Amino acid sequence: MKLKLLFFASLRERFGFSYKEITLAKDVKSPEEFLQLMSLGAGEDWIKLLEDKNLYKVAINQNLASWGDGINDGDELAIFPPITGG
Repeated sequence: MKLKLLFFASLRERFGFSYKEITLAKDVKSPEEFLQLMSLGAGEDWIKLLEDKNLYKVAINQNLASWGDGINDGDELAIFPPITGG
C-alpha cells in the first residue's frame, strides 16, 4: 500500500519532512491504523504522535476527516495541528 503523507507546522519540524511517499508492507484501513503500524517500528516520534493524535487534525485527499475514516492505496494523508489565530 502506498500513501502520500504530508506534515505541517510542528510535525514537519519534529519529523524533518513536509511530504513523503510511504510504501507499507500491508494495507491499513484508517489513519489511526496507519499511525499504529508506524509506531511499531519507526520510532519514538510515531509513538508520541499516536498517543497525541486527538490534538491533531487529519485530512484524506484534501478533505477533513476523522482518525477512523477509511483510506485506500494512493491516498494523500495530511496531519496538522489545529489552526489558531490571534
